[in-house]
Amino acid sequence: MSIYKNLCVADEEEVREFIQLVASNIKRIRQEKGVTQLELALMIGQKSSAFYANAENSAKNRRFNLEHIYKISKALDVEVSDFFKK
Repeated sequence: MSIYKNLCVADEEEVREFIQLVASNIKRIRQEKGVTQLELALMIGQKSSAFYANAENSAKNRRFNLEHIYKISKALDVEVSDFFKK
């Protein structure tokens, strides 16, 4: 047994819930601003809405990375921290 096994600060479920929180907040704010998935996908440099839709819905193991989150905050004119609020 490794002594490092118990050093993990967050289990997989906790991480999944955090990623879902961020994606849900992005979706909610996007909808409040009246922006479609395709519009926002194009605004952040995606060629189509497929990746964006999957990341926003936590589907097919797609996730927003820090670059996406930064660009989305600029496109929606909100603070990055708004995506992390419970």
